[in-house]
Amino acid sequence: MKEQMRLRMKNRILAIMILTMLSLPVQVQAVDDVEPVDAMQEEVVTPITPYKQPVSKRKIAKKFLLAMGGVAASSCIIFLLLTLYNKVRESFVDGAKTPEGEVSLETPDDLQGAVRAFLDKTDWK
Repeated sequence: MKEQMRLRMKNRILAIMILTMLSLPVQVQAVDDVEPVDAMQEEVVTPITPYKQPVSKRKIAKKFLLAMGGVAASSCIIFLLLTLYNKVRESFVDGAKTPEGEVSLETPDDLQGAVRAFLDKTDWK
């Protein structure tokens, strides 16, 4: 019972850490976009032109690379956190057995084991 409470608490802590790390770029972006009040008051209104100014390819490439960098960074962070989670989880689940009537979630080692696991999970008869 105590071990289950510890496991739940660790899962909650890990969830809070993951949510904090994933929301950090959003918080930083929100802070960067804020302009001082003085700069907004001194802004001169320009007449509206009937066409849009073209956007340079370099600017588009920078934004694309920035977005891809964010995707890569998020993927690395998620991979590291899941790896840590699995290592912490292994220390608690070593003695745990699969309850009767439940199918084990371990990955099979060979083709026969994979087919047997598929048939067990889908109740194929």
